[in-house]
Amino acid sequence: MRLPDSLHGRLKNLAKQEGVSLNQVLVTAASNEVVRQETLDFFAQAAAQFDPKAFADALAAVPDVPSVKGDEI
Repeated sequence: MRLPDSLHGRLKNLAKQEGVSLNQVLVTAASNEVVRQETLDFFAQAAAQFDPKAFADALAAVPDVPSVKGDEI
């Protein structure tokens, strides 16, 4: 992987501070980015399937009772 010298130096310093290899820092960063993108995709798909009527119907089915102690806003 080619990196600008300044970024390479910063990543090397981070690896040293964490007591891991530069490779491990890069693997962790790449893994975090994959998980971040998968999370964004998951919520985008969920939002696309949102049905306002079904949501309103579900809320209407919830009984109107006082909140349980400790659950108050």
